[in-house]
Amino acid sequence: MRWWESVKSLFADGGNLGCLSCVGRKAPEDLHSYPMEPAKRKRSRGAAPAAEEEPGAIEVPAVALREVNELTGSFDREKLIGEGSYAKVYKVTLRSARLAVVKKLEKASKHASNDVFRRQLAVASRLRHESFVRLLGFTISGDLRVLVYEFATMGTLHDALHGPREGVGAREEVEERPVLSWAHRVQIALDAARGLEYLHEKASPPVVHKDVRSTNVLLFDGMRAKIADYNMFSQAADMARLNRSTHTLGSFGYQAPEYAMSGQMTDKSDVYSFGIVLLELLTGRKPLDRTLPQGQRSLVNWVSNASQSHNHPARLPS
Repeated sequence: MRWWESVKSLFADGGNLGCLSCVGRKAPEDLHSYPMEPAKRKRSRGAAPAAEEEPGAIEVPAVALREVNELTGSFDREKLIGEGSYAKVYKVTLRSARLAVVKKLEKASKHASNDVFRRQLAVASRLRHESFVRLLGFTISGDLRVLVYEFATMGTLHDALHGPREGVGAREEVEERPVLSWAHRVQIALDAARGLEYLHEKASPPVVHKDVRSTNVLLFDGMRAKIADYNMFSQAADMARLNRSTHTLGSFGYQAPEYAMSGQMTDKSDVYSFGIVLLELLTGRKPLDRTLPQGQRSLVNWVSNASQSHNHPARLPS
């Protein structure tokens, strides 16, 4: 049994639900690629097989720095919609009128050389699945690295469950927080599971995400979910060794216990982190909530204790 089917079974057993048969799978469509320049489009038609076989080929178009500056207003803070430990995120409108996000990565010296970056970019550009956020384009100019992704119209799963994070979305007009019905939660869980299954079992080479959490499950129209933001830099062997010695991978509250002992992340680590996301969907609670009493702050501990009691207070909030 595929493990995303196990997720379906888990949710079906968790309540009286008659909507599972309605949770369909969209036919994959290649609608999200960044528009190629005409000359590149002609070359791609005539030499597609050779380009796919070339190990280092990047299969999304490069975006000129001039165009990136036009899209972002030279990285105007008015277009900034998010800021993390390794990138600033800007909401833009492409020339095709499609919404997208531009991620300006931190300086190259903090991660890897441009050669390593290009090799990992080549892998990322080949990841194509209806439940995985597509890379649309890229820019490399000196130390500047920019990635262009499709825009999540409904935000992140974290924000849908818990509200916007502090300092995120303050510059953007945020619509009323969506209400996630039980059917929506089932659909989101299945979509995210399919995306993770694709990375682990169908992508070539297989990819360990290394940062599965609710902020990296993005929501699109119809509450369709996609996995986003896998740790591109730690996939290379040299960078993996560096990260084990100088960086902490994953996010606190989602890390598998064995990572603390071995310092290594595997596909099983991803599955553990995905299990925490499922608990968030089932209970509506955060993985770690310091506003709660001491014994209830950790979601894992709270659920474990509840499952051993007769009262079973851990249930989906209405």
